[in-house]
This record gives sequence, C-alpha cells and structure tokens, in this order.
Amino acid sequence: MLINLGRNIKILKTGIIENASCPNCNKINTLNFSIYGGYINVIIIPSAPIKRTILVECSNCKKTYKLKELTPEINTNFKEQYKKNPVKNPLWQYTGSIILAVTLSFAIYTGIQMKKAEKQYIINPLIGDIYRVNNDGHYSTLKVKKVSNDTISIYINDMETNTYSGIDEINIDKNYNKTQFFTKQNLRDLYTKNIIYQIDRR
Repeated sequence: MLINLGRNIKILKTGIIENASCPNCNKINTLNFSIYGGYINVIIIPSAPIKRTILVECSNCKKTYKLKELTPEINTNFKEQYKKNPVKNPLWQYTGSIILAVTLSFAIYTGIQMKKAEKQYIINPLIGDIYRVNNDGHYSTLKVKKVSNDTISIYINDMETNTYSGIDEINIDKNYNKTQFFTKQNLRDLYTKNIIYQIDRR
C-alpha cells in the first residue's frame, strides 16, 4: 500500500537582524532573514511540522548565508530579537498525528475490552461462538454447536488457511461438517496457550 506523502513549505517570517553587519561587505542592518517552514501531509492531512530553515541575505552585496554560518554574535542578536515575536506552529499542523494517536489509543482500549470479554466467553460458551485457532501457522475456526453442562459440542472447520486474513473466507456454514466434543477446561487450555487466539460472539 502506497502512502501519499507531501511537503508544504512557505516563508513564515521575514525581517532584518538588528545591529548586525554583513561579514562580506561590513554594512550594518543589511542582513535580511527569511524563516522557511511548513508541514508534512499524509494524503491531504497535515501531520507534523517540518524543521525550519533560516536563510539570510545581505541587501547590499546580495551575499546569502544560512544562519548557522554567521558569527555567534549575529546568531545571538537574531535569537534575542526572535524571542520577542516568535513564530509558533499552529495546532492544526499536528492533525494527522493527533488522529493517529487517538486511533491507536482507541484500538488499544478496544483490544483490552475484547480480551476481557473473551475471558468470559471461554468460561461460558454459547451456541454460535466462533473460535479462531492457530495451529503452528495453520489458521482455521471452530464453532460451538451445543453446550451441555461441562461438555461442548464443536463443529470443526474442514478448511484452513496460512494467513490470518484468510479466516473470513473459510468461515462459512458449508465448511462445518465434522463434530468433536470438548470440555470447558479443554477450551480454556487452548485459549491459555493462544491456540484459540480470538473469540467472535454475535
């Protein structure tokens, strides 16, 4: 799957570095700075700010510099001047990151709640419960046919797949032709060993 990444860059702020002279022509107050910034977008959603670049050009001799190439004194002048009126990253530039964080948090919370529910499902099976099983990389399903005290009658799926994602394709009624009996303890042991790795209850 390809993810469409893009970069949106523009000039965020311009100005003159005060009380600083050009190292090339020695003219004072001719160093014009431009702060470039923006954000990375995933598809069309702004996801994270881009690290800013500061370029400086002398209006007299047209010599250009990166800020870090200039003297410590000029850098100090710029930083003190910038502190008075900084450019802040707007919150919307983090939209994608916020969406991702919320989605992950929800997925984790849902997963925890599902596991809590499954622990009750395996203790108290109901007719129609689907057990997704992984037997050394061979994926298949079991389906609860009948519950009688401690004995559970289980339909065995005739088909299996070697991928987790293929489960839904084989979980169809015509594939359940064989029956096997389990005790509740048998099922709990399979769940504890993660052979039964997911329980679906409608």
